[in-house]
Amino acid sequence: MIQLDQVSKRFATPQGQTFTAVEPTSLQIGAGEIHGIIGFSGAGKSTLLRLINLLEVPSGGRVIVDGKDLTALSKTDLRTARRNIGMIFQHFNLLHNRTVAGNVAFALEVAGTPRAQIAARVKECLDIVGLSDKTDSYPSRLSGGQKQRVAIARALASHPQILLCDEPTSALDPYTTRDILEVLADINARLGVTIVIVSHSMSVVRAICDTISVMDAGNIVERIDLADSVVTPVTEVARKLLDDVPTNVNVRRLNALRAAA
Repeated sequence: MIQLDQVSKRFATPQGQTFTAVEPTSLQIGAGEIHGIIGFSGAGKSTLLRLINLLEVPSGGRVIVDGKDLTALSKTDLRTARRNIGMIFQHFNLLHNRTVAGNVAFALEVAGTPRAQIAARVKECLDIVGLSDKTDSYPSRLSGGQKQRVAIARALASHPQILLCDEPTSALDPYTTRDILEVLADINARLGVTIVIVSHSMSVVRAICDTISVMDAGNIVERIDLADSVVTPVTEVARKLLDDVPTNVNVRRLNALRAAA
């Protein structure tokens, strides 16, 4: 589904120097997988995430999504391809002069979707995230968790196969964090959407992910498979990230147990 082939990203500093945020890095994420990208601040994890949909254009390498090399597409074709990739941000990025329904509808309106189809899709997306009763509310009247649910619904509006989540729970309290992770896990289970989630919290990615990439100084230094009953990190940075992490039940396993009860 997602293949990063020796992608890198360099930025020019105001002093005229070059800063490398992502060293040449390769990564493969399978369809339907929930993959976490974890690391300390400045490791390059958010930049790597934004390379997947070319919000950051790679300085080198290729980005292949669903068999298409995004780095080789024209601007028009890239805009079309991006409709298959939803994005969820840390600070919600909602339009405060629009209602909940208006925020979810916005991208569909820009794409020229017929009004009747927009109304039906907005209802579907708000049902998925449990906000059907907030259709006419404005963001200022919502809690942080509700705002993030609106952002998730907006990202789902165009029927994406991929959701990119850039620290979607870092501004939320632990209870609301668990709530949002359950929403994401449910979307993955019900719709088969591939999810890539960036976090600085090991407890967050352990709760929801199948696999984890550990980043340090712009490099992926380790890949961890959470299907293993015992996780034994081999790098120092991964060991530090795993320290003091409480045992956590995988959200999708918890949902499966609830469904079977």
